[in-house]
Amino acid sequence: MPTLPPVDDVYIALGTTIAVAGSQSAFRAVDYDAVMATARAARAAGATRCGVVSAMGANAHSRIFYNRVKGEVERDLRGLGFATLVIARPSLLIGDRRALQQAPRAGESLSIQLFKWLNPVLPANYRARPGADVGRALVHAVQSGPAGLHVLSGLALQPTV
Repeated sequence: MPTLPPVDDVYIALGTTIAVAGSQSAFRAVDYDAVMATARAARAAGATRCGVVSAMGANAHSRIFYNRVKGEVERDLRGLGFATLVIARPSLLIGDRRALQQAPRAGESLSIQLFKWLNPVLPANYRARPGADVGRALVHAVQSGPAGLHVLSGLALQPTV
């Protein structure tokens, strides 16, 4: 990771899937190694506040590889000494992946349609969220919230009206 110019805040929304990455090690290289390298470079450049997109179910002790990696990165980000660390844990992220030059994921469009239909009756923590809503909630929490560790899920990731 190159040296960054002086920064106050860092926002990290790096992530992939094992299917897109091609292997568990390639997935870990993005979802753990790249996230941690970015956070370390930002700390070295003076960042005191960090916002990161993780995932619902993140748990460093999970038997599920995806959730375990997300939990490990959350755990290790806590050790970097940010005065404020905000972790967003959305369920399914909705967005235009074509804009990222990603091919449509098998079953994803069906899942998104199902979530859109079920969203009104699902508990808030399980509702699919547009990536833009998650980003806005993360920026707001980092910039206006008190110092400390904050985990955003469910209602905290909905747009305020």
